[in-house]
Amino acid sequence: MTRTTMQVVRVHCPVSGNVLARLQAGDAAALGDDPVLAGVVGVIRGSDVLGAIGPYRGVFELGFGLESFVPSAEAVPTTGRAGEAAVVPMVVVKTYAATGMDIDAELVAIAAAHPWEIPVIEVGTVEMVGR
Repeated sequence: MTRTTMQVVRVHCPVSGNVLARLQAGDAAALGDDPVLAGVVGVIRGSDVLGAIGPYRGVFELGFGLESFVPSAEAVPTTGRAGEAAVVPMVVVKTYAATGMDIDAELVAIAAAHPWEIPVIEVGTVEMVGR
């Protein structure tokens, strides 16, 4: 068994209820039918460092769910209204990069593809277990 420390990136992408349902049903074509999701996946697939695990490229996973927030009066939300709770369907795209690799260009491209005033893009560290 081997353990390798890697960077992990999680991007919370708002999607339509239709796209979420299609993805949950296994319809991979739905990845291209949402501009935000397609943009994030395109960055990963076009990168030599983000989504790279050993001899594999373009590696990512999807998690499905709902996200809730309450915009303040100062917010300029894409969805929802100030003072009211909003709940939106979303997909979390999770991918990896080797520790120490510069992923700033990819993060800038992902943020540019994201419609939210404050995109939720998490960067952290994980250990990957291999054989």
